[in-house]
Amino acid sequence: MGSNRIGLPEVIASNTIPRESAFTIQCRVVHALLLRDVKARYGGRRLGFTWALIEPVLFITLFVGVFHLIGRSSQSGIEAPLFFITGFSPFFMFRDVLSQVTACTKSLSPLLMFPQVSRFDILIATVILETLVAFLVLFLLLAGCYLMGYTFTIERPLDVLAALMLLVGLSTGLGLVLGALTIRYEFVSAFSNALLSRPLFLASGLFFTADVLPAEARYYALFNPVLHCIEAIRSAIFHSFESRYVDLQYVIVFVLILIGFGLLLADFFERARR
Repeated sequence: MGSNRIGLPEVIASNTIPRESAFTIQCRVVHALLLRDVKARYGGRRLGFTWALIEPVLFITLFVGVFHLIGRSSQSGIEAPLFFITGFSPFFMFRDVLSQVTACTKSLSPLLMFPQVSRFDILIATVILETLVAFLVLFLLLAGCYLMGYTFTIERPLDVLAALMLLVGLSTGLGLVLGALTIRYEFVSAFSNALLSRPLFLASGLFFTADVLPAEARYYALFNPVLHCIEAIRSAIFHSFESRYVDLQYVIVFVLILIGFGLLLADFFERARR
């Protein structure tokens, strides 16, 4: 019985099919790597994909409970569960893409022994998987809130998508830079973990919006491009909230600089490692 499913061994041997373009072969390689990553990361675990949903639910439940204890039900006109969903879920996407890209950039995967598989292919598959999982988690959390009676309308869905993709670009670029530096300087790995666990977690708008900060604190907070993205997501989803401080052009410049610098660094240190 014939099958159209293509596994990684078949794809890496695809140089036996000369009529296929290089782009087609690369797409087949990325597709096979993506399926492999799905099976490796979610197929063999007891919780599998469920943990990607449980983690933000735990954080959101905790902080909604804290708000309830202090007698607050909303923040900046957004009901607490929705406020925290649109903070934690995008930030966890940023964190996970960054962590996976950093690991992908610095490691020597056995798959690189195959001439058809490049580090760029592995990177693309990694980013696609993390992004799709994060998008699904955000959708499920928002749908769950809607079913629980929290009514809202996504005002500008394309703006939400744009802000989320800029977050993906930020995490990819920063992951390239940190992963490349880790090839030469091992201590950078500890630095990146500390950066995610404290400063960025606290300063990216998960618990606040820019307009509630004192002017001096807001001035420094807005140097953080992640805060701009989360403010943009909330502004695009909720009619009751519109941030005056979002500057996506600043984020775009940040993304381009990080990705360009990260690719140069990764190429330089990869050549030095050889």
